Amino acid sequence: MKKYRTGGYSKNLIQEVEIVRETEKQVVIRSHNGSERREAKRSDYQNYFDDWQSAKDFLLNNAEKKVDGIKMQLERAKGELGNIKGLRQEL
Repeated sequence: MKKYRTGGYSKNLIQEVEIVRETEKQVVIRSHNGSERREAKRSDYQNYFDDWQSAKDFLLNNAEKKVDGIKMQLERAKGELGNIKGLRQEL
């Protein structure tokens, strides 16, 4: 069965992966040498999805959260810059 894994870099943000079997929280993948290995469906590095669109939606949501967080940091930094520019030496 096929799953879609996120966690790659550059053009490989979503990879189609052949799964041997799965549980609620893990997938089992056959390695190149024929051995099997278990991986968590959800982790900090990679995540598995049933369809490509779900994988894309996951990546898009994470990217939007990252952009929103950086925008907030920028606004705080601009506020701090304004406060610094407005400082006057007390006599």
